[in-house]
Amino acid sequence: MHHKAGWPDRIRDFLRHMYVERQIYIRSHGHVQFISLSPLTQTCFATIAFAFFGWIAFASVNVVFKEQIIASKDRRYVKMQGAYEERMAQLQSAYDELNGQLVITEERFLATTMQLEDKHRQLAALMSQRQTASSQLDTMRRRYAATAGGKPAGERGNKVLMRVERQSEGPDLADTTTGPRRLAGTDRFIIDSAENVGGTVDLAGLAELTALAGLAGGDGAQNGTVAQIDTRLAQIDRAQQTLINNIEEVTDRRVRELKSIIGMTKVIDPETLIERREKAGGEAQGGPFISLADHEALAGGDGDNGFNKQLYRVSQNLRTMANLEESIAKMPLAEPLVNYRKTSSYGSRRDPFNGRMAFHSGEDLAAPYGERVYAPGAGTVTFAGWRGGYGRIVEIDHGNGFRTRYGHLGRMDVKTGQKVAFREIIGRVGSSGRSSGPHLHYEVWFDGIVRNPSKFIEAGHYVFAKQG
Repeated sequence: MHHKAGWPDRIRDFLRHMYVERQIYIRSHGHVQFISLSPLTQTCFATIAFAFFGWIAFASVNVVFKEQIIASKDRRYVKMQGAYEERMAQLQSAYDELNGQLVITEERFLATTMQLEDKHRQLAALMSQRQTASSQLDTMRRRYAATAGGKPAGERGNKVLMRVERQSEGPDLADTTTGPRRLAGTDRFIIDSAENVGGTVDLAGLAELTALAGLAGGDGAQNGTVAQIDTRLAQIDRAQQTLINNIEEVTDRRVRELKSIIGMTKVIDPETLIERREKAGGEAQGGPFISLADHEALAGGDGDNGFNKQLYRVSQNLRTMANLEESIAKMPLAEPLVNYRKTSSYGSRRDPFNGRMAFHSGEDLAAPYGERVYAPGAGTVTFAGWRGGYGRIVEIDHGNGFRTRYGHLGRMDVKTGQKVAFREIIGRVGSSGRSSGPHLHYEVWFDGIVRNPSKFIEAGHYVFAKQG
């Protein structure tokens, strides 16, 4: 029965065939001795001999080629050191370039944010100036609405014919026969852009950008953060430009509307009225500070800063608008009665007592006995008493050449020399003097000449009446 030989048996067979048992004979003094060398012993001696001669060969090679080996090692070290220094130089160059970009980006970021903050302050000043400019008319509108008792505005009178002269510069403006649209009490200036529709400009975005700038430290993250900062800065700049465009558009339209309202009275042009008010000591002033040295540049001269030029134009428009609203606030544009019926107009008419043609210097507004009569504007009572055919009459001087009269009163609630406020009650409807029934005879005077009251009342509808 045969069995498969294992590895030890195979090794013994290999050594048995490679090294057969040998004997070494030694003869000394006639005696012969022998030493037997087994295959394993021979293998051990062969291994020791091979190791010895190998070590002798290695030592000999090191002794003979020592200089060449050392020189080869030195060359490899020098090469490795050169590669390391070159890599370090590349890293240092990349770091210096990145640091330079960060410094440039930081300087540009700071300069841009300072510019945006300055624009923000200027825009805030404009908004404050706009709110201040319309505050007086806002107060008058609220007081008018309170005294009118919620009566809806009618369609009395013809609508204003606004004719805007065509100018050589800027877009042509088409004529319109529609009345001036009454704006809200305080116009809201909003951002109308694709990125931020209906938003407002504030410094929250700048604080966000400051945080982003602090995070711009990594290599890949730095590029992404810088791009994000640039995008955000561009969005804020566009939003501010859109806002100033919106303000300029609103103020331009508002100035045209106010001028058209003054023109409806047919007594004085707006520029002359503004000059007269300023000579009388107007107090409506304000707006962002612009030095005289920059006046010509901002007005469109040598300067090339478009935003500042536009800011100057808007500031001038706001100043004009404030003067116009201040002038309108001094004009007697409100109706003296809330509920009335016009029974006789200004101009030629047939006299109700003798039937002959005569000139009627005012308008007759029929109302029940005791109906309240309101002052259409602030002023000073110059006369309160009885005067011939007027019966009980009150006269009020509103300044800037405007005076009003209220005849046939049943009762007077003011005295000569008294200061009256807008929509203050000055008397009650009656039928005193040369009158055929209870009504108010209402007159408007300008520069000593009697004017058509209906023109003032019609213009007042666009200032005080509710718009649907």
